[in-house]
Amino acid sequence: MTFPDVDTLRLCSMLSSSAFGFVFCVLWLRDRAATHFVYWALSSFVYVGVLYAFTVAPRGSLAAFSLIYAVLGLTQVLPVAGALALEGERAWRRWMVVPVASAVLGHVLPAALGALGWAARSESLQSVCDAAGLAISMGVSGYVLAFGPGARRTVGRRLAGLAMLGYLPGYILSISGAFFDVPGRDLVALLALLSDQVLLGVLNLALLAIPVEQVQRKLRNAALRDPLTGCWNRAGLEQVAARFLLPGATIIAIDVDHFKAINDRHGHAAGDEVLVALGREAGALAEAHGGQAARLGGDEFLMLLPAGCCDPSLFMALLHERLEGSGALADLWSVSMGLAAVEADDRRIDDVIVRADRSLYEAKARR
Repeated sequence: MTFPDVDTLRLCSMLSSSAFGFVFCVLWLRDRAATHFVYWALSSFVYVGVLYAFTVAPRGSLAAFSLIYAVLGLTQVLPVAGALALEGERAWRRWMVVPVASAVLGHVLPAALGALGWAARSESLQSVCDAAGLAISMGVSGYVLAFGPGARRTVGRRLAGLAMLGYLPGYILSISGAFFDVPGRDLVALLALLSDQVLLGVLNLALLAIPVEQVQRKLRNAALRDPLTGCWNRAGLEQVAARFLLPGATIIAIDVDHFKAINDRHGHAAGDEVLVALGREAGALAEAHGGQAARLGGDEFLMLLPAGCCDPSLFMALLHERLEGSGALADLWSVSMGLAAVEADDRRIDDVIVRADRSLYEAKARR
């Protein structure tokens, strides 16, 4: 079995990267605010430049090849920077110096050791250090992309990171091969470029999937969330209610007292302000105790609390206190609450809601 030569594989990688870089550029031109495509396009085009630079750089020039390896390390950071920019985070982080520095250090280390007289500079030692530096560079970037904060939100980001980590076996084989009777530097290039033929496509297709998944997630949340308050709507309530259908869990029904009068006297904008404040405080307090908040419609809200999270009466008192300090016409409105505990024979969350509503009406009647 014969493998393609290094030059052919390099050309295939350059053509593939150029194609993906062009796609990223077109997508960015359609949406100039999508700066993540700029990072990904740069990663592709700069990689093409690096591959070309390897063919024209003066053989044995430490300065030229050190610069090439530094830029190669940068191409491994750019996909992560783009993913962070897409998530609204800071694109550049301090740790990103590590992949660039490790790629450079791996190349200059043999020369440094030779200058100090600690080791004779050889092709095998150069091969080992080059592969080790690139393995660290790719490993750090791939790990952050696959397992860093935010990675669990999208399959695309996880897959892109795993594609980068997929280069590591090739580098490890290159390091192992340096100790046997095989061409050292050619083996590094050959295995890396062979990996490119599969993993480069996987990496870039996975990057393209990340914004698609983000849009799908936003659409799904929009379908399940109340657009005014951000609480779950009725459809969203069905998605989360099952986990609270356990004995000891509590449902609190909330209703704004005389809400129509607020709209009539102060306008619908004031009424919306009241609903937003109620949704914000109820949602934050519920989530702080492992629960969820939903808006059933109008001025009707529900809070679902897991079993054993807190004393429901104290919880309602705390919510009253937070609403009084919300600032949204707090001195002009109040709420009534009713609670019901989930019982062992409850099979539907609606049965518990009915009891909570009944408790709410009794509370309103006592006002």
